Amino acid sequence: MRHLTNLGWADTPFGPSTRPVQKATLHLGALAMLWGDDAGDPVIMGASLVVVPVHRTRSLPVSADLVNFGYRVMLPEGSGDNEQILTEIDSILVQGLRDAQVLAWHSGGDDHHVLRQLPRPGGAARLAGVNSVAEAWKDRATRKRGIARFVDTSHDLEPFGLISGAAQHHGLVPLPEFAGGRQQDAAQAACEKLLLGALSEDSAELLAASVLCSAFTTALLGGKAAERLYWDGELDVRDAVAAVAWDIAPSVYQGMP
Repeated sequence: MRHLTNLGWADTPFGPSTRPVQKATLHLGALAMLWGDDAGDPVIMGASLVVVPVHRTRSLPVSADLVNFGYRVMLPEGSGDNEQILTEIDSILVQGLRDAQVLAWHSGGDDHHVLRQLPRPGGAARLAGVNSVAEAWKDRATRKRGIARFVDTSHDLEPFGLISGAAQHHGLVPLPEFAGGRQQDAAQAACEKLLLGALSEDSAELLAASVLCSAFTTALLGGKAAERLYWDGELDVRDAVAAVAWDIAPSVYQGMP
């Protein structure tokens, strides 16, 4: 598995009490996934977490020049990396369930369904994070004390449908490479290369940029739905993500620091 991050404590992205220096910061976490298909078996082609600091009661501004987020991106390096990536996702969800103020996901229920069908790492009987979030997601309109607020940006924020359409409706400019069905087509093309051997560096960069931009877009839409983030006019996702993570995909972001 290839792991890309800008977090100093990547294994504890929401700020646990075990850190040597604690600062009381609230976070919105957003997740996104890319899938491939191997003769009917799902293959995780990318997973990303974006963590954005938010205020408890008011909405904070976001712009391409004023953007601050942490990220984790996980990509397969071989056709057998499903279990390792699934383990990382499960760990993120265990923590996010209790430590995030908001968890956002676009079509989260669809991803949860597929994640629960994958072979469990090491034959584990239960995926604590995936199963707990999947069950709570079904009743996310009911707020429960001590756990994150859940926002599904494909159902809780109009218009319903593809994330690129929702982004454009709310003043976000998605990367044209990933608009509409092109994102899934690119993921499947990369999956077929992976099954034949290994991903090229260009394919890996494209996947990294694609899934990270989806997670960041989901974070913005989730923050808007939860009244924790706002932006004025149009916000270009490429510019905003490139300002923080251009180095993970210079072929996509054109090497812009």
